[in-house]
Amino acid sequence: MGWFYLQAVVDTFGGSAFGKLYTIKRQETAADILNDKVLPFYSSHDIVIVAVLTDNGTQYKGRPMNHL
Repeated sequence: MGWFYLQAVVDTFGGSAFGKLYTIKRQETAADILNDKVLPFYSSHDIVIVAVLTDNGTQYKGRPMNHL
């Protein structure tokens, strides 16, 4: 069947969680869940996201000019 990767976003302050399954583990999947689920949810409630804490996994690393 293959590998599946879960991108999970947890808001420990507000008690919200978001998740999405992917077949690849890359920078674009980390950005996709933010753009597809997280940012629209908080934007609809007029909440500004100030910071995002990551586990420093490989999908969050790289130089900005080299990300896909």
